[in-house]
Amino acid sequence: MKIVQIGTNVANDDLTTMIGDSQPEILLLVEPLEVHNSKILSCYERIKNVHLENVAISINNEKSMSFYYHPKDGPLFEVASTNKYHLVKHGYNADEIIKLDVKCININDLFKKHNLKEIDVLFIDAEGIDDLIIKSINFDQVSIKQIYFENLHLTQTDIFYYLNEKGYGIIPHCFSNGWTSAAIKE
Repeated sequence: MKIVQIGTNVANDDLTTMIGDSQPEILLLVEPLEVHNSKILSCYERIKNVHLENVAISINNEKSMSFYYHPKDGPLFEVASTNKYHLVKHGYNADEIIKLDVKCININDLFKKHNLKEIDVLFIDAEGIDDLIIKSINFDQVSIKQIYFENLHLTQTDIFYYLNEKGYGIIPHCFSNGWTSAAIKE
């Protein structure tokens, strides 16, 4: 299996459970906050072909962007985002939010960099831009069997229709917390 996760955080999540004891052909993990690297690599230490990219996924081809986190959200920094007001929405004081500049890559360039033309699982938890990332994928250049994405902060209310038009069946509110939706290629 070829698996890509955008927004790995500290790993040990629903994707980790999905992988179980299997040995993916490639596991590509994307997490802008380097503070999580040791936990991520520890979580997946038994996987032979792991690639960790400390970048953010760009929608508009930026080479770098501002990324925001709040010290009181540590050590997991689960609501870190490219949108400062996403943290405010979660109850954090705007005056205490820390800005960090991170390198970016657009998702299609990420796929090209790792020579991915077929992906079995794309797992996205990008705190408010999951739908925008999905809409930026060039589906003529990559075939993705399953897409899992956080449904809490969607800004594009037509994302389910969009995925249906691309040939995906939708399973809303799956996994343990119900925050994830699945799009399965039919």
